[in-house]
Amino acid sequence: MAARRTLSTRWVTVILVAALICSVGVVWGLIQVTGQSPASSSQPSTGESASVSGSASNSGSVTPGSPTTSTVAESAGGTALSTPQTPIPTLPGSGLALPAAWTGTAELTITVLGRCAATGGTSGYTRTADLALQGPVQGSGPYDDPNPLSMTLGITPAGIPGLSILSATNDQSGGVHRTWWLSTGAEADGRTTLSGVLIDDQPVRGVLPPNLLVDNETDLQPCETGGTVRVARTLAARSRLTGWVSDTDGHLDLTATSADGERAVTAVVTLTRTP
Repeated sequence: MAARRTLSTRWVTVILVAALICSVGVVWGLIQVTGQSPASSSQPSTGESASVSGSASNSGSVTPGSPTTSTVAESAGGTALSTPQTPIPTLPGSGLALPAAWTGTAELTITVLGRCAATGGTSGYTRTADLALQGPVQGSGPYDDPNPLSMTLGITPAGIPGLSILSATNDQSGGVHRTWWLSTGAEADGRTTLSGVLIDDQPVRGVLPPNLLVDNETDLQPCETGGTVRVARTLAARSRLTGWVSDTDGHLDLTATSADGERAVTAVVTLTRTP
């Protein structure tokens, strides 16, 4: 009986050791499984992937006045990333990227009208001129500039006489205030045609519009008395500008009158592009 009990104890010991080894193996396996589960759980499910990709495609949609979105593929993982990029406006015909600038001279002719027309006559001047074309004005208000470009033309702005033309500005509320309506076209010889009409000559909150003729009263109005003075006259609505620019030069013709009916002005502008 004693030998039989000793044999039973040994077998019980063997069974316990085997069970312990199995338990250790099970615990090790659970550790391996649970150790990888956080990484696998971070991957989105099929529904989540569809939601994310849908959001990315919506964010890349292009609306008027908003920047376009380009897709960049990572060479390692092949993951598509959306990177917003502002489009670069180009001029039709010449294909010139904006902004761009030209400089040259203007043959300026000013005719006295109104009460001093009989004695005022017409005077001619040669003045320096600078032209700049930019993309549409972007405002913080509800509306951006619908025109294809904005224009700044200065003919000796610090001299007498001088012309100052600005097609659009941002007003105090952050919206776009347009004074000229502009259009462009393409010519077969690589030129961009320009056409514009002045549509707004009214002061804004008491401030003169930016389209002005600065004149010399004593020189052009002999019927007036007094010393030499500088008077800024607002250009009237329906004043017009036509011409063209290329990647090397440009030509503009401006015909305008002052809103007070005292002046008529023409300018023939010859330009060379500034590198």
